[in-house]
Amino acid sequence: MIFIGLFIFSPSTSKLFGQGLFDFGSEATSQFNRGKLEQDAGKFKEAIKWYKKAIETEPRHYESYNNIGYIYASNDYHNKAIEWYKKSIVANPKFINGLSNLGASYIELGKEKLAVDVLKKARDLDPKSKLVANNYITALQRIGKVSESREVLKALKNQQDQSSIPAAQQAQQFRIDGKNDLAEKFYREAISQDPLDVSSYINLGSLLMEKGDLDEAEKVFKKAISTKKSGAVTHMNLGYLYLQKKKYSDAQIASEVAVKLNPESSTAWLNLGLSLVYQNKINEARSAWQRALALDSENEQIIKNLKAIESK
Repeated sequence: MIFIGLFIFSPSTSKLFGQGLFDFGSEATSQFNRGKLEQDAGKFKEAIKWYKKAIETEPRHYESYNNIGYIYASNDYHNKAIEWYKKSIVANPKFINGLSNLGASYIELGKEKLAVDVLKKARDLDPKSKLVANNYITALQRIGKVSESREVLKALKNQQDQSSIPAAQQAQQFRIDGKNDLAEKFYREAISQDPLDVSSYINLGSLLMEKGDLDEAEKVFKKAISTKKSGAVTHMNLGYLYLQKKKYSDAQIASEVAVKLNPESSTAWLNLGLSLVYQNKINEARSAWQRALALDSENEQIIKNLKAIESK
């Protein structure tokens, strides 16, 4: 299964309250600002503590809920992130960034239908949001609604001059249009502009796999991992690549890292099971697929795989 990158809101002190409905008191604002400083310094536990103080002071402080969710999401704890994003939306039903982030975490967990519902609501509230549009396009593509994703992309392109569109976004546009050579060119340009942009590495690696250039895709995924900023998706895609190359021991190692980083990913457990089966580790494969099925009970592929090893 191939994954493409997500656009997730990163909190900024330059605009503390986004699309706000409420006027928060200075105490909650100070607590929020302290949380943001701790978050920027990578002190996530301290940041969460201060965001929770802001929430205690003002229970409607939706940016604090959102930023706690973002911290969990950035560390691949998307189920936990979803809990906090939902709280931000309860506090402010028109909070676009909370809705967009919720949709992004749903996509990461393979719950694209839920993502589409949330992101459609966000897009209805703010049709000009590039953040929402990009996540919405991703979700639509994942559930096979390519024509609808093209319409969203067309509307997005009409809003801006082509020269102002970031390279990563242009690459995505070319990929949707089936212009893979141009897409590859612009993904590489995006990486050269920002060597720590993991999503561009993931997109480029996925594209190269689709083109059958597995050796080059492997180099790209390994480069992403070398940034020290890659999460479960990079390792999951690398594991899938090794399955294609029939390097089953390597596939197992990469998939084990993926499930460690995100134990809620049914796809990572599915790939891990495949890597184990091909090494004749049937009992371990069964255990991995049972974990996958517990996370995605309607996945026909997992069900078929389990049935196939019932007699073994």
